[in-house]
Amino acid sequence: MKKLAVFTLASWSAAALLYFGQHSVALIAVTGVLVLASFDLLRP
Repeated sequence: MKKLAVFTLASWSAAALLYFGQHSVALIAVTGVLVLASFDLLRP
């Protein structure tokens, strides 16, 4: 349950970064890393 909450928080944070950010290439890369790292949390 805790892993799912962290994954949800990371996904929404990444979405907020893209929505409120300046849509730069570096910000998109950081968002991608954040989402991929959150996927790693869901592995058993």
